[in-house]
Amino acid sequence: MNDIFERSRQLLGEEGFESIKKRHVLVCGLGGVGGTCAMALARSGIGELTICDFDVVEESNLNRQILFTSESLGKEKTKEAEKALLSVSPNLIIHGVSDKFSREIAEELPWNTFDFVIDAIDDIPAKVELIKACQKHGVPLIVSLGMGNRLDPTKITLTKLSKTEGDPLARKLRSMCRQEGIDLGVVDVCFSKETPVMKSPTPGSMMMVPSAAGLAMAYQALFFFLKKN
Repeated sequence: MNDIFERSRQLLGEEGFESIKKRHVLVCGLGGVGGTCAMALARSGIGELTICDFDVVEESNLNRQILFTSESLGKEKTKEAEKALLSVSPNLIIHGVSDKFSREIAEELPWNTFDFVIDAIDDIPAKVELIKACQKHGVPLIVSLGMGNRLDPTKITLTKLSKTEGDPLARKLRSMCRQEGIDLGVVDVCFSKETPVMKSPTPGSMMMVPSAAGLAMAYQALFFFLKKN
């Protein structure tokens, strides 16, 4: 009998697909990057997700955040995300953390169950805390850098934090990581080579670049699992 993952099994092979099905991924941040990444993972057959976001859905989110609709407005992102993900993959196991990622939240999470972590957080100190927690517990991670104020999805690339340039967020993150003694050469990141097309206190954003980043990060996680298989 056909199932929703028939084409995935065809591409990955039965053994590869079953490996992905057993994995548990932590996704921190459910905006344009993290939401697309979580949906891509769900549609790829990931068996378990923990999703973390403190925010509620606002109207300005709807132009780029794939998990939400006008019916989601004013509601917690984690709860709305869970509904959207389960509507596609009903057997997916989801744990919601409706809080801002912090050192305190990190101490409460079941790190021994995570196979991979997606960082789609906007807050730089929180990103540093997440990197530190992943390194402490030996969990592979990929970090999203600045995706706002950009238009070209073809400029997205996967690299190391030490190799980024021209990104104000990356510059601040590199500085904070150095202060914490974190080796920039071992931190995997998703980075846009596009020069920001504008500057503003609140970044302008459309769907193309954040979603391309989310898809690339989902690929990174899946590729890691397939290599381990």
